[in-house]
Amino acid sequence: MKNIRGLEQWEKDKNVPDSKRFVDIKIYLKYPDEEKFRHFEPKERVKKIDEYFRESLKQLIALHLFKNHEKIGTKKRPRGVKTTVKYNLLKSLGKLDYIEIFIDAIADAVKMEDSSQNTSRYYAIKMTVVIEIEGLLSKKQSIEERIVVIRALSFQEAYDKLEKNKDNYTTTYLNPNGHFVRWRIESFDDCYSTDALTIKDFDNPDGVEVYSKLKSRKSKQQIAWDGKP
Repeated sequence: MKNIRGLEQWEKDKNVPDSKRFVDIKIYLKYPDEEKFRHFEPKERVKKIDEYFRESLKQLIALHLFKNHEKIGTKKRPRGVKTTVKYNLLKSLGKLDYIEIFIDAIADAVKMEDSSQNTSRYYAIKMTVVIEIEGLLSKKQSIEERIVVIRALSFQEAYDKLEKNKDNYTTTYLNPNGHFVRWRIESFDDCYSTDALTIKDFDNPDGVEVYSKLKSRKSKQQIAWDGKP
């Protein structure tokens, strides 16, 4: 039942049979393969995808695996349902390849602590480093945008670790004119959670994304993309 999320987080009361146990779930309809709609014009694609979701919902309801339900999404494009089912019906639902199921609650069961919350990973922190020269005050100042990767349990811990040790990153040296120069961390500007949980993950032949930020710019396109691969 790979399409059922969160089931492993619940410890059931062994004195209660599954046939008498109920489960509160959300059932989401999977998004269709976009390639099937490539040959349509954009407006027609939207209509076809809307039709897909409506038909998928009808197909799901027609199985009569649940009685009452609350629709997720809109009438035009339903995305799934919120409902309650008997526990022993999860197996039947789990065989449907066009849905994903998320467990909200299980009767006569206790939700265990999510161990993933205690799993450390690598965070990339973007910082601004200013370059200061002894006795020099100018209108323009050289800065460096630096990204440091650090292992932590959370965004806050990643920030705290670097804040605690930021003096260790300060480098001071003499320039050819005999002035001291230092590189000082001025601010921590952003933090990005990577998918790397261990140092071995950085050996991924496809690479590891350590930082990403969306921006806009003046377009360099001369011709609009035709949508073809």
